[in-house]
Amino acid sequence: MSFIGTVTLIGQAPNSLDNEIPKHTYLTTRIHGGIVIPHHVNMMYFIDDFSGGIEINYGRSLFSSDSWESFFNYPEIGLGFYYGTFGNKDIFGAGYALFPYIHYNMYRSPKFSVHNKVALGLGYATKPFDIETNTYNTVFSSHLNAYIGLAILADYRVHEQVSLSASLSLTHLSNGAVRKPNHGINTLTASLGAKYHFNESLTPMLEKIKPPKSNKREVVIIGSIGRSQSTFYNRELYWSGSLSVNHLWHLNEKRAIGLGYDHFFSEAIPYSWGGFENTDESIGFSTRDYLFNGLFVSYNVFLGKTTLFANIGTYLHTNIAPPQPVYPRIGIRHYLSNHLIANFSVKASFFRSEFLEFGIGYSFNYTKEK
Repeated sequence: MSFIGTVTLIGQAPNSLDNEIPKHTYLTTRIHGGIVIPHHVNMMYFIDDFSGGIEINYGRSLFSSDSWESFFNYPEIGLGFYYGTFGNKDIFGAGYALFPYIHYNMYRSPKFSVHNKVALGLGYATKPFDIETNTYNTVFSSHLNAYIGLAILADYRVHEQVSLSASLSLTHLSNGAVRKPNHGINTLTASLGAKYHFNESLTPMLEKIKPPKSNKREVVIIGSIGRSQSTFYNRELYWSGSLSVNHLWHLNEKRAIGLGYDHFFSEAIPYSWGGFENTDESIGFSTRDYLFNGLFVSYNVFLGKTTLFANIGTYLHTNIAPPQPVYPRIGIRHYLSNHLIANFSVKASFFRSEFLEFGIGYSFNYTKEK
């Protein structure tokens, strides 16, 4: 893919290594310390310590006008590892996470930069809920969880290949209601660390490139499946699935808005929507109680072959009244080819996750004539 744009080096000598090496790579280590945010009342009685952890990131920035990064002011992207505690090792244990991340530049100079971080990956909890041995842990009830990380970071170059690094981070770990109870856990931490630059050259100062407008149109069809638990005392996992059709209007090479239709199937939803979470699971439901649909609007950000999306929908028809008339859905998609798409998303009700989805889809592209 090629994009039209002009990149100008500002204040760089003609023989600068930055011109010769457009890819900069880094290895960053940070030590975290902070608190667990008790967003659920029963957590307040068991948090008796601070949260701490360690984070290791390997990333790169590509300073090239031919890359999609040029439309985002040349962010850092990479793979990270995190280990952290949750305020009570006996009940909540500790967590590990492996995640891809992106650092968007808020401010950048040759030696100093400020970024905001977005990360989404896989987490592992050491001491989940257990009906016999760990009933006080209501934040997560499975070893495997989804990890979300947000942060504001700052780096200052103190040596040819070393920067000091600091951050303020918010992390979230939960299993998306695959197993219950699942209130999830949030930590707020500050960190100090160091970043090793494999390139000795300073950060290039490049002009921002405005993404060219696009008249591309796209129809995305995604089929997804997942499993979730209805109540914490019923360990059975119920099937869920969805078929989503979304028409996208590309605003430019990095963003698109959309309008679409969702058709859902979930065997666990009648229990939570109908208020039967704490009643006998022998209550009978028919197939039509598992089906519901809705219309949604979407916002999409394109990071090369990867797309981040957020949908807000409203229900058209349900046989059991939902807790709210609107629903959010967020996720990530990766284009395996020009048409084939892999999908991971979370369907929620307000701020409460209902089920995780893994799916496959197909994209039809066409261009609107000017």
